[in-house]
Formats: sequence, structure tokens, C-alpha cells
Amino acid sequence: MKCAKCGAEIRPGCVYCSNCGQEAQIVTEINILEDDLLRSMLDEESEKTKETASAEEKEKSGKSSSEASDGKSDRGQAKKKNSRQKKKQQRMLILLVAVLVAACVAAGLVMRYQRANSASYQLKRAEEAFDQKNYTSALDYVNRALQLDESSEDALLLQGEIYQMMKNDDQAETVLLKVIDQNPDCTEAYESLLELYDENGSYEQILALKEKATNTDILSLFDTYLVETPAIEVKSGTYKEFQKVKLSVKGKNLEIYYTLDGSVPTKRDTLYKDDAITIEKQGKTTLTAVAMDKNGRYSEPVSAEYDIELDAPDVPVVSPDGGMITEASTVTVTVPKGVTVYYTWNGTTPNKSSSKYTGPIEIPEGNNILSLIAVDENGLSSEVLKCNYIYYPLKQNQAQVEDTVTAAEE
Repeated sequence: MKCAKCGAEIRPGCVYCSNCGQEAQIVTEINILEDDLLRSMLDEESEKTKETASAEEKEKSGKSSSEASDGKSDRGQAKKKNSRQKKKQQRMLILLVAVLVAACVAAGLVMRYQRANSASYQLKRAEEAFDQKNYTSALDYVNRALQLDESSEDALLLQGEIYQMMKNDDQAETVLLKVIDQNPDCTEAYESLLELYDENGSYEQILALKEKATNTDILSLFDTYLVETPAIEVKSGTYKEFQKVKLSVKGKNLEIYYTLDGSVPTKRDTLYKDDAITIEKQGKTTLTAVAMDKNGRYSEPVSAEYDIELDAPDVPVVSPDGGMITEASTVTVTVPKGVTVYYTWNGTTPNKSSSKYTGPIEIPEGNNILSLIAVDENGLSSEVLKCNYIYYPLKQNQAQVEDTVTAAEE
């Protein structure tokens, strides 16, 4: 323990300081340090006070001798002080302006970055450029928007519209079909495509596009672009004879075009002229027809398939139908209406280039084969009929006749 007055060590058990006689009090080292610090601060303050007093005395002593000059000096010092304050204010103002400019630049950079990475902002700029008919800039902006959001329906629709205005129909079609694939009920995409196809006269694409539509509201859009469908008089089916088919359409000032190969007709195909169309080919034939109005718009195609299975004519009926003859004779053929008979004597199968039956046929001498076919008006041939005629006059040697007969029998 230490003395509170002199700081000397007090022996344990003593109630007075052996050094100064002060009554013993418990003082910690911390309290002593605090006291030392306080005395030091007081000493410093006392020194400052002395210096200030000394300066005031000097100023008073010299005041009387230099009052005139002091006035000027004070005014100069005031001006200098004001000048320093103004410069300080200017520096502060410049610093403030610099800080504000830096903040504005930083804010601009942040805003520019945000806009550059905002699909909605790029789309807005694209719409503004499109309204101003600056299609190149509009396309650049909308492409940036799609880079940020490739499935944006609004951006794709605008891109398709821009391509249309730039007469890039293929790109416009590709973009609009992509929209429909994403959203089969997008009315705006259908409207744009129908307008595009209509301008190009591409009714095949209109019909193909209609196949994609299931929404009744969207299907109603096609009524403006498609006309009345023609009617086919003879229904599809299998027939035993060639058919004559008529076409008709209710709408006025409509032309009908048709094909017989199953392809969808256009105005480059056969124009129907109110005469019946003859289906005169065996097998299957597909008749397809469309109607076209004065503006070049087409109806939906309508088709009918005809399977023609004609019966071939019967073989000719001849008299006599063969045998041994000893005197000059002829062969008579019964020819039905609409049938032509062709024949040969040399054993070959007859055709339309062979001899045509026009009346009784003379039987030549010797052992001969008469071959005949019947061909109807449809070009169908019967099976071949073969008849063997042996004709030797009675004047010839009886033995030769018998030998010929025997050979023929064998």
C-alpha cells in the first residue's frame, strides 16, 4: 500500500506514513496514474495560459506605437482571411461538383448496363424504331431483346412484322411459325401469316396453316381468305365402267380448276368448262378440284377417288368353229355392239394391228389355225379364241386327205 500524499510505501499494519506522517489511506496504482495524468494536463494548460498572457502583454506594449500601421495590417489580414475562405469555399464547391459528376456518371453507367441487359427495354426501343419506320434499328433492338429472352412472344411477333416490312418473307414465316409452335392459340401470329400468304397468293400454305388450328376463333380467320368449295357430282367408289363427272360451285364469279393425279390444282391446271370430266382409265383415279375467286383466292380442295374395274369382252362367237372342210367355205363372226374383232391365220396372237373383221372370212386351203380377239370401246381385249380348219378340195388324193386328218388328230 502507498501513501495517498507522498506515494511512499506504507508497511503493513501501519496507520500513518513513516515518511510524511499522513494518515494511511488505501490508494491503488491506477488512482496514482490517474492523478499523474491530471496533473500533467493541468501543467500543460497552465503553460498555455502563460504564453497567451505574454503575447497579450507584448501586443499591448506595441499597440500604442503601431496603431496606424496595425489598422492597415488588420484590414490586409482580413482580406487575406476572406481570400482564404473564398478559395476554401471554391475548393469545396469544386470537390462537391466533382463528386456529383462522378455520381451521375456512375448512375448513368449503371442505368446503361441495366438497359443493355433488359429485354423489355430493348423491346421498347425496337417498337419506337419500328413506329418511326427505322426497320434496321428496330431489328437490331429486337434481336438484342431475343438474345436476353429468346422465347419472348412479343419480341418474336415484332421481329416477324419487321421482316414482313423488309420484304424478307421467308424469315417472317419462320418466326411466326415458331410463335405458333410455342402458343397454338396466338391469334396475332395467325393473322400475320394469313396476310403474308395472301399477299403471295400461297393458298397451299393457307390450307396447311389451317391444319394447325384447333381454336374456333382462329379457324374463323380463314373464312376471309378461302372461298366456297366445289361440289363433285359422282361420289368416290368402285365402278365397272368409265365415269363422267360434273363439278359445280355455289359462289358467283368463281372458276373451278381440277387435276386427275391427286395433286392440289392451281390456275395453271385444267379449267373446268361445264363439260363432264371423263374418267376413262382403269384402276384408281383421284379427281381434285378447287374454286378461285377474281382476287385469286382459292377454296379448300375437294377430292373423289374412282376405282374403275371394267369387265373384258367375251371371246368372239364364230361359225363354223373349226373342222375338216372339203369345199370352199367362210367363217362368220358374231360381233356385239361396241366391240371390234381382230384375227390372224399364222398362229400368232392378234392385236389392234392385225386384220380387222368386217365380214365373212374365207378359209384357206390346208391345215390352218384362225386366232381371234374381241376389243371393246374401252380398249379391253378378250381372251384369244383359236379354231383349227382343215380344208382340202375333193379333187385331191384321198390318201393325202386321210394322212392330213390323222396328223391333225395326233
